[in-house]
Amino acid sequence: MSADEFSKKLAEHMEPVARKLLGDPNKHFTKPGVELRWGEQGSMSVDLIKGTWFSHEHEEGGGTLALITKLTGRTEGEAVEWLREEGYDLPEGAPPVSSNRSADPGRREIVQTWDYVDTEGNPVFQVARVQHRLQDGSWRLNRHGKIEKTFVQRRQFQSEPNVWITGLLDGDYMRKGPGKDWTRYTEANFKKWKMTEKRHFPDVGALPLYRLPEVIEAIAMGQAIHLVEGEKKADVLWAEGIAATCNAGGSKKWEPQYTDMLRGAHVVMVSDNDDVGRAHMQLVGGQLLGNVASLRDLDIRDFWSEVPHKGDIWDWKQTGVDVSTIYDHVEAYAKPWRKLAPKSRFGAVPFVDLDLPGLEHEYLIDDTLTRHEVGVLYGESGSGKSFEAIDMSMSVTRGIPFYGKDVLKGGVIYQAGEGGIGVKLRLRAYRETYMERGEHVDFILLPSRVDLFASDSEQDIETSRGTDALIAEIKAWSATFSVPLELVVIDTLATATPGANENASTDMSVVLRNLERIRDECRTAVLMVHHKPRNGNNPRGHSSLFANVDNAIELEITQRQDVSQRSDGTALVRQIHRATVQKNKDGERGHGWDFILKQVVLGTRPNGKLLTSVVCAPPGGQEPQKLDDRGLSDQQKIAMTALYNAIEKHGEPTPAVLKLPAAIKLVVRMGHWRNEFEALTMEDDDDPAKRKQKIRQALKRAGERFMALKYVGRAEPYVWLTGRTIPGYTEKKRAMIEPPPPLDPADMSAGLAETLDGDIQL
Repeated sequence: MSADEFSKKLAEHMEPVARKLLGDPNKHFTKPGVELRWGEQGSMSVDLIKGTWFSHEHEEGGGTLALITKLTGRTEGEAVEWLREEGYDLPEGAPPVSSNRSADPGRREIVQTWDYVDTEGNPVFQVARVQHRLQDGSWRLNRHGKIEKTFVQRRQFQSEPNVWITGLLDGDYMRKGPGKDWTRYTEANFKKWKMTEKRHFPDVGALPLYRLPEVIEAIAMGQAIHLVEGEKKADVLWAEGIAATCNAGGSKKWEPQYTDMLRGAHVVMVSDNDDVGRAHMQLVGGQLLGNVASLRDLDIRDFWSEVPHKGDIWDWKQTGVDVSTIYDHVEAYAKPWRKLAPKSRFGAVPFVDLDLPGLEHEYLIDDTLTRHEVGVLYGESGSGKSFEAIDMSMSVTRGIPFYGKDVLKGGVIYQAGEGGIGVKLRLRAYRETYMERGEHVDFILLPSRVDLFASDSEQDIETSRGTDALIAEIKAWSATFSVPLELVVIDTLATATPGANENASTDMSVVLRNLERIRDECRTAVLMVHHKPRNGNNPRGHSSLFANVDNAIELEITQRQDVSQRSDGTALVRQIHRATVQKNKDGERGHGWDFILKQVVLGTRPNGKLLTSVVCAPPGGQEPQKLDDRGLSDQQKIAMTALYNAIEKHGEPTPAVLKLPAAIKLVVRMGHWRNEFEALTMEDDDDPAKRKQKIRQALKRAGERFMALKYVGRAEPYVWLTGRTIPGYTEKKRAMIEPPPPLDPADMSAGLAETLDGDIQL
């Protein structure tokens, strides 16, 4: 068998070996069939496809044999024998020699030791650093090109000099004979390794801190004790006369007796530059607080800006610095230790933070659709679900009001699994009816079907149409948008969930979780288009669907009719459809709007028949309003007046670098517009910061509307009027574009007042 074939065989055993040695994986981080995770934060991972493991905490990994050697202390040859003894299918004989030198059996060597002693200086145990020397004399490296190392704890065997007991716990140990070290006993290894002696040893008792006698003396002298991670870093500080200590065993191995040893001391904690180190100091700080005279935290990033990931005090010394300057850094940067808030997986909001910005929900479409939530648009067949979904989507991507409701402009991705060709016609009909030629929108149509029920692991990676693939595509397209992504439409839910039982709560829970993943990972609102059974009130399927969405809009065909006249004088009768908001997060429900489906002719088919589609339109025989015909809201009128005031008072000649049309003579800095808007606005709030935030948001919305209507142009830091006619403002205001001959500044305010129409006087 070749080395590659042998490696493949070993990879097949990775999962059962990992489960045997590590126990049950952490189900919260595990992806069945793809990856297993262990540890509270999932730091230990096993790739089931590649048959490899990796420790994100220690930045090391490898194959099945490397996992066994890491967790059991066996050599690779011993690991192969262990696999055979445990019943794993492996060919007889030694494994083929691989070109990878990490397969070199070599030998284990102790390269450095650190002694731990009690208060009297008597040895208690020793920490030893072990490295693997290959047959060519070099050290074995890990996957990152660093020397592979392990640390063992051992104690002296008092009956024989230079003999050690590897392990500190109570239990049975074994060895090959006098003069040899003791190791933990197992019945199988006793026979296999030809051991001759077995003996029981008690544990070593309470473990001391590193360099405990010196630490006790430093505390008595009032010196600060610097708590670091690892003996090597403590030695670096002691070399400069700086008191330091650590606990054995690494992070999260703090014992109660350590707190007693530091009682009454002034402690400065200096963690390594990684999340594991900072988490360790959080654990230790919680134990020390209240038991020491003072407790401070020194972040190495504050005084070493180039510190690498996992960098520490020892690495800092290697840069050539004077380590004694740490006293100055403690004085300048150390802060009183405080317990950090835990990282919440559930969006925890402390009560004291209820008024912080961003915690309140925001509307994408006022009183109808909430930002970054999941909603459903549902109705019977023929109720106009897809047409209304397109109408809503286009209002969002264009940033225009939707049936009189304010809309936040944003990018839209429309997934149409129920007939991509038909949706293209509907979009063309909307464009021909409502949009100006050349108008740009951030809108992407995805006409292929997706599968939000099956997991991606059940599908071929290259052809997957599951949730992971959809999220990746959404992120890729939204990265090309000029505005943030705000809406993803799934039209329809039924076509996006093949194989799911709509009436089964377990199946719908899977679908809803995947929709929430799209919402959370893409930071967008998600709107499902779904069916409603005849004579039913809620969306089709299990009640959990309606219960777990934040917005629900029901469409129905009413008995009312809309009657208008054709150009030839004959009556045109259309059925009126009704949209009702049946669920609205933290808002009122029951309100809605009427609409009709109006036919639009797009061209002629090859057979001579008309190519048509329909668009949503207000009832009453009304023609769709063009952008130029729509007036400004009260808030927008205030913003426009503020812009005129800003240009009047602070206008600057148009910089040549902007390359604007010659007719645009004046521009103004955005800050001046903001100040003028703040002076005119009626926003009222006792909190100045909140008032300023509200004003900025209001001006942002107005500015986006003006740019969508092409009333203004903007290039940081300038804004200007384009010269386009603005409803409610007379032609005299074009003087702001092409200014008249210079006037006395005192006359300019009066001149502006004369140009304002009566309905927008403030």
